[in-house]
Amino acid sequence: MAKLGIHDLAVRYGKLTAISDLSFTVAEGERLFISGPNGAGKSSLLGAISGAVPAAHGRIEMDGDILSGLGPERIARRGLSMVPEGRRIFGELTVQENLMVGTGIRRDRAAVADDLETAFTAFPILRTRAQAPAGALSGGQQQMLAIARALMTNPKVMLVDEPSLGLAPKVVDEVYDRLCSLQALRGLTLVIVEQSSTRAARVGGRMILMRGGRIVADGDAAGFAAADLLSEAYFGDPA
Repeated sequence: MAKLGIHDLAVRYGKLTAISDLSFTVAEGERLFISGPNGAGKSSLLGAISGAVPAAHGRIEMDGDILSGLGPERIARRGLSMVPEGRRIFGELTVQENLMVGTGIRRDRAAVADDLETAFTAFPILRTRAQAPAGALSGGQQQMLAIARALMTNPKVMLVDEPSLGLAPKVVDEVYDRLCSLQALRGLTLVIVEQSSTRAARVGGRMILMRGGRIVADGDAAGFAAADLLSEAYFGDPA
């Protein structure tokens, strides 16, 4: 059974259609990149899956449970976590306080302590800066904090929106190295919006290319880099 299933999904903002009748599945433990030009509907898609953006119609399932119509907190309780674009950490709180924000939905306190240790092991700088204000971290460190905070909800599926946004290439490499290590360690299913399709191809996994709110290609990310599919996504006719 697919870990995540999107069926005939549409998202509209007034008269503007952001996503048109989108359908795809994500297998358990898979790493799926969603790429395409600005305005393709990538972030709207993650917003709809996480419950932050209402769907005009369609069905979203995870392990056979219907997520459509649920709010973000109820969806998080079912094991789906979101790392938003721009990180959105709480700058006035300490690093550790930011990490604990996501644990309010959990009752397994011993497991929470284990997950905190996992987060600190995966991102050693967060342990070093645990009592520092999160707003004092660099952009790359804040991205690591946002990923670690999502991990603290004990997700089965993690959505990550633009993890490389505004970061230097070496920092992006480090963020992806840690993210992929966490996926292997925890058996996470990852759905990542990545503006740089070449970056996604280097990291590896499956890639969906979107344009105009529709899927124009779906396949192995590395294979796309050597084909004309990237040009089709960015410059082709989405109809």
